[in-house]
Amino acid sequence: MTVLFVSKQFGLGFNMRWPAQSGRRVGSGLPGLAFLLLGASAAAAGVDSPTCAASLAKGQELLGRRQFQEAQTVLLAASRACPRTAAIFDTLGMTYDFSGQFDKAQAAYRTALALEPRNPGFHNHLAASLMRSGNASEGEAEFERVLKIEPGNKVVNLNLGTLYLNKKRYERALQCFQAARVEESQDAVSLLELAEAYFGAGKNDSGRRVALRVAEAAGTDPRIHFTLGVLLGEHGEYAMAAGQFEAIPAGERDAAAELNLGAAYSQLGRFEQARQACQDALRLDPANPDAYLRLGLDAATQGKHAAALDWLAEAHQKAPERTDIACALAKELIRAGNFERAQQILSSARERHPQDASVWETFGDLYLRQHRERDAQQAYHECLRLSPQSSSARLSLARVNLELGQTEEARKDLEQVLQRDAQNPEANALLGRLALQAGRADEALPYATRALARDPANLAANEVFAQIMVQQGKPADALPALERLVKADPENPRFHYLLGQTLGKLHRTEEAQSEFAVSERLQSAQKESRAPGPADHHEP
Repeated sequence: MTVLFVSKQFGLGFNMRWPAQSGRRVGSGLPGLAFLLLGASAAAAGVDSPTCAASLAKGQELLGRRQFQEAQTVLLAASRACPRTAAIFDTLGMTYDFSGQFDKAQAAYRTALALEPRNPGFHNHLAASLMRSGNASEGEAEFERVLKIEPGNKVVNLNLGTLYLNKKRYERALQCFQAARVEESQDAVSLLELAEAYFGAGKNDSGRRVALRVAEAAGTDPRIHFTLGVLLGEHGEYAMAAGQFEAIPAGERDAAAELNLGAAYSQLGRFEQARQACQDALRLDPANPDAYLRLGLDAATQGKHAAALDWLAEAHQKAPERTDIACALAKELIRAGNFERAQQILSSARERHPQDASVWETFGDLYLRQHRERDAQQAYHECLRLSPQSSSARLSLARVNLELGQTEEARKDLEQVLQRDAQNPEANALLGRLALQAGRADEALPYATRALARDPANLAANEVFAQIMVQQGKPADALPALERLVKADPENPRFHYLLGQTLGKLHRTEEAQSEFAVSERLQSAQKESRAPGPADHHEP
């Protein structure tokens, strides 16, 4: 089984290292490659004599019993006595393949193909051998040759489907699995691959439908339940994922299964159950840093920041080389205002992994919190150079550009985010803020509305919405949004000021004056913290 690893955004993702097995999976390399063992009767047309047929049958019997050396002895003698019997060379190739002698195997398959060039089984065996020996491009080409001879060949379509699945060519994998009529299969492994192809191709409804069939076909096999749970978790089907990990009897779960179960519970907001699963993972593997990491992240999500720091510090102590853990701990230290310790941890992580984009992004977060906007800007640019598709870094860079008054650059950054995710709540909210600042409230309101539909707690969207409501003479509609803002970020003087304005318009004068006083006090504190000092300038 695998453990869960933390993504760049510090949310636990799912990963798989416990491949499900089935009767058609053999050897190493690509685990899904299938071989088709020809029976003696099936190859009879190409057999030189009854003696050759008997030798072939004996070799196949020994191969079936995995007595590879004995089978090679029989088949080598038969190949000299029956040089025109292609099936003997093909079966000899399989004995070499299963014992890892790929060069000899491929030579034998090529001899068989020289005798029977259009035999799809021989092409399939050569292709599978090429793939298993690391010659992926030639193996793929050989598989495709089979389909030109026999487009509906089930074994080859299964092999190509697995190959394209590993290459994340999901639509092509789907075509192959459909040609192999996997939909009609009761084989849990084939159905599992089909579900993965559907999810990968963005056809989630079909993926969920096939996943239910996988779960049914899996019976009590914990390997299938685990792998299916991982797949479902990767695609946001957390309730179904939790069900698959729960289907593994508690006594058969290892630390990885418990961690995956804990991650699914966390995504569902079932934090007490997540905590218990992580504690079980620690009982099974006390040295595993991922359990401490999961507990720390969940504590932070629940606002238990002191506990989060403890758990994350323990994870960092156990795996100081892990940048994901270092960044998670640094983020909590930044939140707590312990900038010096955060700087130390990030500097150490950067020394180990100077090309890790997440470290540069977290440096940007540190500098931004220290009001070192230029340093933050530089750090986010470096992050995006290393990882151009990072929406989180692009959003952070937009925020910095807004702080620096570089509104056009900020707009471009936000529009790039929306090109990849049109409903991104933060990008929509910030574009709404820009529109409102430009006096275009009619343009700002749709942005804010889209952001709130995706994320009702989004601070920027709530602020834009509240300001528009106040401008439109609807302070009562603005009040709930402002109260959410103050509760979410009580140290923000602007939120208190806006709340004071709105309370004044509602004739709640005493409460309004109290909010204005809080806003003024917070503003003064911020000015003091920004006062220049002798050690204020640092290069990122």
